[in-house]
Amino acid sequence: MTAKILPLVESPIRGYMMYSYHLAVTLTNVDAWPWIHSNYVQLQCNAAQLALSECIDFSKTPKGEIHFTEGTAPFNPWLADSDKLDEATMESLGDSIAEYVVTKLQQDFYVETFVDEFYISALFNGGTTHFGHRLLVYGYDDERRTFNIIGFDKNSQYRQLECSYAELDAGFVHSVPHIAGRTRFFKPSADSRPPARFDPERFLPVLAEYLSSTNTLLNPDLRGDLKPNTDLWYGLKTYEFLQQYLTRWIDARNRDVPMGLDFRGFHIFWEHKKCMNQRARWLAAQGYAVSQSMLDRFSQVQTSAESARNLVVMCRRGLLPRGREHLIPIPEQMETTRRIEAEVLAELAHVVAQHAPTLHGEKSAQV
Repeated sequence: MTAKILPLVESPIRGYMMYSYHLAVTLTNVDAWPWIHSNYVQLQCNAAQLALSECIDFSKTPKGEIHFTEGTAPFNPWLADSDKLDEATMESLGDSIAEYVVTKLQQDFYVETFVDEFYISALFNGGTTHFGHRLLVYGYDDERRTFNIIGFDKNSQYRQLECSYAELDAGFVHSVPHIAGRTRFFKPSADSRPPARFDPERFLPVLAEYLSSTNTLLNPDLRGDLKPNTDLWYGLKTYEFLQQYLTRWIDARNRDVPMGLDFRGFHIFWEHKKCMNQRARWLAAQGYAVSQSMLDRFSQVQTSAESARNLVVMCRRGLLPRGREHLIPIPEQMETTRRIEAEVLAELAHVVAQHAPTLHGEKSAQV
């Protein structure tokens, strides 16, 4: 077999690759939407970033990150037990992982590895910046000696791309730190787990914690490197985080402090509201008593978050000539959005709780 491309769908969450890769792979093999709607509820952020002193690598842009607490592959039941590259195999590969990746793709495994993007010319950082990051490989062409990959291109567009075997080898070998377990092999199967279903017993407690800005149920250590005593904020308090981040950034720029603007937190924030909106509409289609008024307010929350995100992106890219004043109304706008979201999510929790006994009865009848 000289070429093969594994299927890949568009992920409902694309703000960080640790979400987009895994959902794009899972949804090609599993009807995981009921599971997605049971999860991807809780948000978290690190309050220390409000000091505007922790910058994105190789930049003067202070981090303003928000994450889904449930976002990483170990949380995904179809990927959690995926095999990893071991140290002995990595040593045996020497300076070339390309042929090994081809073998895995032939066996229908998606390969997620870790590379220095400087060596992958099609990626945003290719040829310009040494930047270690995960990379998903989902196909190959042995005659052309190219891999099918997905990532951010030179125009910051997230899309399907190609790289050569030699580029993947160089990016892999030069990744720092060079850790075997960062390369994982994904082959999700609906037969390997119980059928995906909406789980109100999971959804309702996590939603309650989102509304109370607390977290006792989920592991917040997304990357396995969370430091003790880190002050994480959760749930609705992420509104306050973005409000303060923007207010402090505007104040610093007014004092002529040179710094970039991190749009990623605002993007994830918008994707979270989009997920909430999609969930409400899906529940309504499943027979839950979600009113049109509730659906309208969910759409209002999503639209408001998208508006804030778009303004931040345009200011970051210099598309608004005197960008700072365009950002000033956003914190107040977000406060209005927060009140609407809190109210409609409390109503949704009541609807799901009222519907739950019926759902339990249906489940018992199937056993």
